[in-house]
Amino acid sequence: MKKIENKIEVRNFSFYYGDFQALIELNILIRKNQITALIGPSGCGKSTFLRSLNRMNETIKGTRIEGEVLLDGKNIYHSDVDVVELREKIGMVFQRPNPFPQSIYNNVAFGPRVLGMTKHSNLDKMVQESLEGAGLWDEVKHRLKDSALDLNPGQQQRLCIARTIAVNPEVILMDEPCSSLDPVATLHIEKLMRRLAKTYTIVIVTHNMQQAGRASDWTGFFWLGRLVEFNKTADLFSSPQEELTESYITGRRG
Repeated sequence: MKKIENKIEVRNFSFYYGDFQALIELNILIRKNQITALIGPSGCGKSTFLRSLNRMNETIKGTRIEGEVLLDGKNIYHSDVDVVELREKIGMVFQRPNPFPQSIYNNVAFGPRVLGMTKHSNLDKMVQESLEGAGLWDEVKHRLKDSALDLNPGQQQRLCIARTIAVNPEVILMDEPCSSLDPVATLHIEKLMRRLAKTYTIVIVTHNMQQAGRASDWTGFFWLGRLVEFNKTADLFSSPQEELTESYITGRRG
């Protein structure tokens, strides 16, 4: 049996907005090439934790952290870590599709161009491979010069995923990526995540427990800034170890 490696290790991690402690001494292992879902009620710290994994919370004045987040064994909060390089390794897909008001092609090519990753001769190939990876190529290959804003919401979200993978990240963070999509588009994104997990490590925040059950390998349940329970998804939903977890997933609390 192939050994499962840890891609990210979170150790005694706490996060503060000023004097308010939003995350409390979290310890969590995120496995390589697996999908980890984070569930819990609104305001429990899921999205704050997700943004902590690529230091996006640093854009908010007055925040601070305690503890460590290790990516391949190195603390991403160490003073010698280049945040720009970190965010190349750990990309993010947001709750609502946010394509740039540019062509489909230029949306995907944006990151590689900014980072100087390729000459023009290779850019077409990178754009195609990224759109193929996001399951969108066949739908847009004849309209790459069209505005990305002309795509439907499900296509826009897959375009944002293509834009993310175009810069060759190692980890993809997804903050409720299906919350604004219809059921058909949601299932499309879930199937896409399964394919992407063969190449990338994925962490997804979701309010949809059915989605967590369908799409993830591991699930963490958050409550008031704490990680109440973390386990393989099938085990957490079928036989939760904590009473609070059981109350939440059965709808008695939440």
